[in-house]
Amino acid sequence: MQVTYTNVKPFIEGLKEMSRVVLLGVLPVILTGINISTGEIRINWAIVLATGITLILTAILKGIDKDTHLTGKLEGDEAKTKGLTGY
Repeated sequence: MQVTYTNVKPFIEGLKEMSRVVLLGVLPVILTGINISTGEIRINWAIVLATGITLILTAILKGIDKDTHLTGKLEGDEAKTKGLTGY
């Protein structure tokens, strides 16, 4: 199979979707772990790590879903067009 933009577009779009989710989620993840009630800034790294892992996993799943959806459209496969969930 020859590598063309049409063939790799679903993968690129999946990476772009992952990047969007991570970019939108970085600030809330950091702010979740900050405690400023005592007048000093303390970061709870356990909370930042837990929410960060959740963010990364969500981004990966959204990227795979987007790639699967666009690959299904490219191949004409109705089942793949529905993405990971199949709805």
